Amino acid sequence: MIRLDRSPSRAAARPRSVGLAVGLALAGLGCSVADERVAPPSVTWSEPEKVEGLSFAAPRRPIPARALASAAAVGANWLAVIPYGFVRPEDPIVRFDTDRQFWGESSEGVAATIAHARAQGLRVLLKPHLWVRGQGWPGEFLPEDEAGWDAFLSSYRDYALTFARLADSLRVPMFSLGTEVDLVALERPSYWRDLASEIRTFYDGRLTYAANWDKYERIEFWDALDLIGVDAYFPLVSDDSPTVDALVAAWEPWERRLAAVARRSERPILFTEFGYRSIDGAAGEHWELPDNRDAIGIPPNFDVQSSAYEAFFRAWWDRPWLAGGFLWKWHAGAPDRVPRTTDFSPQGKPAETVLADWYGGRPSLEAAADEEAGG
Repeated sequence: MIRLDRSPSRAAARPRSVGLAVGLALAGLGCSVADERVAPPSVTWSEPEKVEGLSFAAPRRPIPARALASAAAVGANWLAVIPYGFVRPEDPIVRFDTDRQFWGESSEGVAATIAHARAQGLRVLLKPHLWVRGQGWPGEFLPEDEAGWDAFLSSYRDYALTFARLADSLRVPMFSLGTEVDLVALERPSYWRDLASEIRTFYDGRLTYAANWDKYERIEFWDALDLIGVDAYFPLVSDDSPTVDALVAAWEPWERRLAAVARRSERPILFTEFGYRSIDGAAGEHWELPDNRDAIGIPPNFDVQSSAYEAFFRAWWDRPWLAGGFLWKWHAGAPDRVPRTTDFSPQGKPAETVLADWYGGRPSLEAAADEEAGG
């Protein structure tokens, strides 16, 4: 079965009214910059180390434990493991653990990947992610009628509980109720509260939910969770290759809004996803850029990817109310087996050096070469 890369550039992440200017984007969300010029949140992340995480791309076939050595080498201390579930708009029953899925998306593959992560000293966020057939991104999905709602909510509960129980049995320290199913989350907040309560009856790890960057402020059940999960694809600067300073400055209004939610909810922020492609304009409205097959033949822009990551860490990594985040995304194996294209992965690209500097590791090609040389 041929599938395109499941990446956040999916028709994705886009409120249709968002403009390129940050000021206009904030106005569109109904609040002025001045509204958020208040003291920083008093809430802090309770652990000594930030979550320096990677979102792992589920492999098609079984992998050995050494396949995650590159993740440890670059300095990561957490890995997001993502079991996909699938739904059709016309038949809204969530299907998972099927024979046609990638090995890494199945319960068997998830359990093995968690064991491999532990062998490399990585802690795990288990993060279910819904894929809508014919649409991809789940952020615009809603059941069409009451029968559809009943079918979806019942089957999604089975899906979430299956992997929550797996997280409990394997002592996984963090679990996400879902990823960017935001219209459902806004329409039925009590469902998610009940789901969190049910999971807490058997699971004692931390709970979060991964809301898209344009919806997290409207989620009503953060108080039922431990962390405010945000997939942080905020549009910053639309230039092909903006400077690091310009990108850091562009984060300021978004930081004020995130701080307000952390303060109001008395919960730390966790960037459940963050990332940038290596393509012109990657720090702006990336969902408007060509991707997958449409990006074939487009020359990569490694500078914008590197600059965007450098600005991200400068803007965020000293904020005590930020728990950390999970870079989107990381593949198994050596980086020379990952195409140096315009995709999100920094592996084998200059951006990996930026990541390693901030995570306290080494680029995986360098680490692999030292290992081969016995160093």
